[in-house]
Amino acid sequence: MYSLHKLLWEIRKDSELAKRFRSQTSEVLNEYGLEGDSRQAMLTLDFKKLHEIGANPYLIYFCALQLQVGRESYYEQIREGKS
Repeated sequence: MYSLHKLLWEIRKDSELAKRFRSQTSEVLNEYGLEGDSRQAMLTLDFKKLHEIGANPYLIYFCALQLQVGRESYYEQIREGKS
């Protein structure tokens, strides 16, 4: 979980990393050693899955914004399946 949180934090703080993540996702994930569910969730920007596996909601949200995911899209994904 530490590697995932570190990546989310650094994307949030570093616009150049965010830009590189968008163009070279697999390479960035390799650099951070992400595997399994966290890797798959980041590859597909599945924010709901990130919540489900226990990632910090604050980091997820601000990482999504830095990756230029609109607030509406983010919340739609998080609320998916909830009534």
